Amino acid sequence: MKKSKHRFFKSKWFWIVIIIILALVGYVWIKRSNAKPTFQSASVSVGDVIQQVSVTGTVSPDKQTNLAFEKGGTVSKIYVKVGDTVKAGTPVASLDSSADQASVDSAKATLADMSRSLTPDELAVQTSNVSAAKTALDNARQTAVNAFHTAYVQAQGSIVNYADAFFNNPQSANPTINVRTESATQQLSINNERVSISGVLNSWSDGLSAASTSAAAGLMGDANGYLDSVKSFMTDLSSIVNALSPGNSGLSQSAIDADVAAMNSGRSALNTAISTITTAQTGLTSAQSAYDQAVSNYNLKLAGNSTDSIAAQAAKVAQAQAILAQDTLVAPIDGVVTLVSPQVGDYVGAGQTEFTVQGSQFKIEAYVPEADIAKVKIGDLASSTLDAYGAFVDFPAVVTAIDPAETILEGVPTYKVTLHFVSPDSRIRSGMTDNLEILTAEASGVLTVPYRAVAVTATSSSVNVVKADGKTYSAVIVTTGLKGSDGNIEITSGLQAGDKVVTYIPGQ
Repeated sequence: MKKSKHRFFKSKWFWIVIIIILALVGYVWIKRSNAKPTFQSASVSVGDVIQQVSVTGTVSPDKQTNLAFEKGGTVSKIYVKVGDTVKAGTPVASLDSSADQASVDSAKATLADMSRSLTPDELAVQTSNVSAAKTALDNARQTAVNAFHTAYVQAQGSIVNYADAFFNNPQSANPTINVRTESATQQLSINNERVSISGVLNSWSDGLSAASTSAAAGLMGDANGYLDSVKSFMTDLSSIVNALSPGNSGLSQSAIDADVAAMNSGRSALNTAISTITTAQTGLTSAQSAYDQAVSNYNLKLAGNSTDSIAAQAAKVAQAQAILAQDTLVAPIDGVVTLVSPQVGDYVGAGQTEFTVQGSQFKIEAYVPEADIAKVKIGDLASSTLDAYGAFVDFPAVVTAIDPAETILEGVPTYKVTLHFVSPDSRIRSGMTDNLEILTAEASGVLTVPYRAVAVTATSSSVNVVKADGKTYSAVIVTTGLKGSDGNIEITSGLQAGDKVVTYIPGQ
C-alpha cells in the first residue's frame, strides 16, 4: 500500500493535479486583481458653488390705495373709469358742493365786509342781539332754578308716596324692608340704601333755599347727582319687588300685582323729575351758547378791521375752503384705477371705499421656511418666473424686506420675504404666481465635491480619498465651505483638484 502511494506521487497524474490547482489559484488571483472597485467615486473639481432658496410667491401692487370721501354726499361728477392711468393729484370724483361753495362765498363776503367800520345802525342791531340773548339766558337760568325745586318735589314724591310703602320706619335711622328679599345681604343693602336716600333728599332740600340764578349751571349738576342716587335705589328696590311670587313671599298674586304697579308708579314719578332737569339743562346750555355767540359777534363787529378779527375771519374762510375741498376726491399716487363703485347721482357715505388706485410698481411676497430663512438677506438677487409666461421668461427681482416675526402656515413657522422687480414690465399683473430662486451665496473657482461624499461629525468633516490603486481608499479630514443647492459643497482644505473621493459604498 505504501509503495502504491509512493508511485502515485512520482506519477505524471500527481503533477497534472498540481498544475491544475496552481492554475486555478492563479486564475482567481488575476480575476480579483482585475475586479472593479466595490464603491462609486467622483473627482475633486474646480467650479462654482451656488446657494439658492426656492420658494413660490404672489405678485401684488407695491402701493394700492382705497379712496373714500371724508363726508357723505351725492356724487355729482366722476372723472375716471376702470383702467385709466392717473397721476397723483388727479381729480377722481366730486360731490355736490353747492352748499359748501355758498359757505365759502359767505365767509369771504364777511371777511371783505370787515374792512369797513361799523355803522350806527349795525351797532344798534348787534347791541339788541346781545340784549335779547341776555334776557333769554336770564329766563333759562330762572327756569333751571324752578326745575331744581320742582324735581326735588317729584323725586321726593317717588320715594315717600311709593317706595316707602315697602319699608317699616322708612324715614328713620333704621328702616326695614317689609317684603321678602333673596338674602340677608340684599336686605341689609336695600335698608342701607334707604338711609342713604334720606341723606340725599336732605342735602337737596338744604340747597333749595340757597338756589339762585347765578348758580343755575351748578344746580343742574347737583340735581343730576341726586337723581342718579335716587334712580339707583329705585332700580334695586324694583328688582326686589319684581322678584316676588306667591310661592316665595306669602302674598297673593293680586297683592303682588298691586306692589309692582306701585313700584312702576314711583319710577314713573322719578322719570318725570329726571325729564324736568334734562329739559331745563338743555335750555340753559342752548341759551348760554346763544348769548356767547351774540357777544362774540358783537365784539367781532365792534373790533372792525383789527388784525385779530380779520385773522379770525380769514381762518373761517380757510376752514370753509377746506370743507369745500373735501367734496373732490383726488388720486394720492400715480397708478391705474381698478375700482369705480358709484354712479353720478348716488349717495355715498363718509369713509366708505368707492374708488381704488393701484400703483404701477409691483412686489412679490413669499413665505420662506425657518430652515432657509437664515440664508436670505436684504439685497439678495432672485431669478423669478411667472406661471403666466412660462419657465423661460425671467423677471429679475431683489429682496427688499424680511419680516422679523414668524407666520404659521399649515402648522409650520415661515417668514414673509418681500421682493421688488428690478425693472418695470407691463406684462406683470397683480395676483400672478411667481416662482423664485433667491441667490443667497456664491463661491467661484473653488474646489468642489458632491455633498454626499462628506462625512460630518460633531467635531470634524472627512472624505474617503481613493488611493492610487483605484480600489482602496482612506479617510482624510477636510474643511468645508459653502454648501450649494445643486448637491455640491466647497472644500477649502484637505483635497486637491483631481483627487477622487468615494461617493457611495454599497451597504453603508
